[in-house]
Amino acid sequence: MLVDKISQEIAAGRTEGALNTARRAVDRYPKSALLLQLLGVAEFKAGLNDAARQSLRRAVELDPSIPENYFNLALVDLSEKRYASAASSLEAFLRLKPHSAQAHLLLGRAYQNLNRTQPAIEQFRQAIVLSSHLPLAHYHLGFAYQSQGNLDAAFKEFEKEIKANPEFSDAYLLAGNIQLERGNTEAAEGLFRQAVRLKPDSFEVHYGLARALLARDELAEAELELHRVLALSPGNVEAHYILARTYQRMGKAAAAAQQFRAVAELHERQRGEQSGIAARH
Repeated sequence: MLVDKISQEIAAGRTEGALNTARRAVDRYPKSALLLQLLGVAEFKAGLNDAARQSLRRAVELDPSIPENYFNLALVDLSEKRYASAASSLEAFLRLKPHSAQAHLLLGRAYQNLNRTQPAIEQFRQAIVLSSHLPLAHYHLGFAYQSQGNLDAAFKEFEKEIKANPEFSDAYLLAGNIQLERGNTEAAEGLFRQAVRLKPDSFEVHYGLARALLARDELAEAELELHRVLALSPGNVEAHYILARTYQRMGKAAAAAQQFRAVAELHERQRGEQSGIAARH
């Protein structure tokens, strides 16, 4: 009865109620791995990560045969970028429940962040075997291939992600970068425009589109996109520099000089900040 009540409160988003009920239940039944699991989930949802980790570890100690405890513990560690601990928990989860596509995907992400690219690729592939349309699986596999310099394989995976998950902007962005590197400027522009449509507040997608437009000698449009980049990311040194070079190509010497000055000022500010950090240490 208590388990059902806590589960329902968690599912309904009533985190505070779930937390209070779970605490009382664990006080009453301190050796219940299931109640500790629910307490850990409620604590995690409430942002109490240390408490959640402690509850879930206790649940594992009480009953190491429950796979969900390892999975939930991994989620807590992933939220704090504790990738080695998350990987260990996911490995334990998969020993008990080897056909979870989501767990393979998360383990691949943990490995990738630990610079274990080949094991990450193997996990992403396994996730896709288990669920070919799993959101972000093809994207992360493509990203891993790209980090190895295997752009052909990466691009194919980004295409698959776009087909399976057409509202995810980052797949268009990375596919556009590859097309631009290949010299396929028209295709790159189309991909970047899709990314801009989906994520108009991202300076990265506007910057990608600006680069494609510059490669196609569409200088006026590129200028507008670079201004959008700087509106979203005012201290972006690279965007200031590219805008200066764009103005040079347009014959706008004064505007170019202004942007070069901005680049110099930003470099000087960064050097000052770095010196301050070095002095504090």
